Amino acid sequence: MNIVINTKTYPKHTPFDQALFVFDCIFTIINAHPEHSFFLITDNDAGKFLTAKNSTIINAVPKSENIILRKIWYAYKLPAILKKYNADVFVNMDHISSLNTKVPQCLVVPDISNHNSYFKKNAPVFFEKATSIITFSQVAKNEICKQYPKLATEKITVIYNGVNEPLKEDYRENTKEKYTQGKEYFLFVGDINDTNNLINLLKAFSFFKKRQKSNMQLIIVTNTFLPDNTLEKSLKTYKYRDDVKLLADLQEEELLKITAASYAFIYSLQPTGFYASLLRAMQCEVPVITGNSLLMIEICEDAVLFTDPAIFENLADKMMLLFKDEAKRNELIKKGKTLAAKYPLSGSNQLFWQNIVKSVSQGC
Repeated sequence: MNIVINTKTYPKHTPFDQALFVFDCIFTIINAHPEHSFFLITDNDAGKFLTAKNSTIINAVPKSENIILRKIWYAYKLPAILKKYNADVFVNMDHISSLNTKVPQCLVVPDISNHNSYFKKNAPVFFEKATSIITFSQVAKNEICKQYPKLATEKITVIYNGVNEPLKEDYRENTKEKYTQGKEYFLFVGDINDTNNLINLLKAFSFFKKRQKSNMQLIIVTNTFLPDNTLEKSLKTYKYRDDVKLLADLQEEELLKITAASYAFIYSLQPTGFYASLLRAMQCEVPVITGNSLLMIEICEDAVLFTDPAIFENLADKMMLLFKDEAKRNELIKKGKTLAAKYPLSGSNQLFWQNIVKSVSQGC
């Protein structure tokens, strides 16, 4: 088969867990199926991480998020690409169908909450055109079915994010020494944007520091660390700025080390459908604090501490609870590791591959 995949991966702008999905799932599938040819629509920076003997990089991503330019790209450029490479199926992480091709299309739609008006207006047409739709939670599937009741529910497949095996070697002490001079730290992994409300995270950390008189540190890891962002400006006058570290563009193994060494993991307070890094923290025996969204409640069950992201005191209370209550912390570590074991990466990748094959057969 010739499989064309639009990864929509822009390393400096891609949501963190979406990048993890691309590299952990798609790249693994490419290597697991050398009998097929994969053509990856991406940019050169992202493409260097996805190269394999059976993969070809197509540097043809839309250069702008401008709606008119995207319409033109899907109407003319994409059909030409699919024809050129004799595509048997098109997998799109940009949740949009091309209406000008007969090639079966598999849409990856993590959620529909933050999409623009162009997508919302045309989603019924896109979904109808798609051969199959993949999403990553029952909450997301229910929302799609609610918003678009005419859509056939059997077209939508829920494939939960999976996680790989943890690191074999214990890097905790060396990692803490490298980043925080041996001190314990809270870890936040996610995007620096208004949705995640990181100013409230700083307020919560201040509240924690004042109450606990601790040398605890805060590390913020992101894939979207852009110049002159609001968080960086706020840190310049932040009382505990010397206790906060901003890290970006980390290699996957380094992120795993930082995660495993953390005292507690604070997940993106407003997740957008992906959640692999949260499961990784649980797998590394790190307790987790996350926002109380329906998605997180579905995925995490009772293995985390839920917080209202709009109230920084609520987040601070959860941080202090983990710091003061060792029994509670150990309970969450145990529950988290058990929960993470339910989401093996191999199982997720197999289901994803089966859905691609199914799309091809249904499109014939």
